[in-house]
Amino acid sequence: MSFLSLLRRFVVALMPAWVVTYVLACVFHSQRVIHALTEVDVKVPFGERLSMSAYDVWGLLPTYGPAIALALVLSMVVVVLLGRWIKPSPYIAALGGGVAMLVMLLSMQPIMGVTLIAGARETTGIILQCLAGAIGGVVFHYCFKPAAPSKHR
Repeated sequence: MSFLSLLRRFVVALMPAWVVTYVLACVFHSQRVIHALTEVDVKVPFGERLSMSAYDVWGLLPTYGPAIALALVLSMVVVVLLGRWIKPSPYIAALGGGVAMLVMLLSMQPIMGVTLIAGARETTGIILQCLAGAIGGVVFHYCFKPAAPSKHR
């Protein structure tokens, strides 16, 4: 298989993985922030919860979107390389996606001096962000189909 063919398959698989990871991460972030508001007796109707989540999906795109994309690119490259030595598995891809999100979140604090994602300031929020990455990793695994074996004679 040529490098360009492999690169094309990688990018095609990465796109839906990024979309799923990004949207889930944004929704999890929004809902954690709203949960914190409800803990101090702020009433947030269901429609507002949906509206705030949609706003965050759009509003975080310029900052959180590229950060997630970079984290996923790096982690899925490692996953693909590991797949050369061990049998590719959705568990390995999920681990890669989850670890990518964890490393990204932990590196934001020293680099930016602030935790950009308010919904990831406590353990539950970090776990949910890692879950978004893990689900994105599984999506990548199923989209990064192995090439059909060629029948050279």
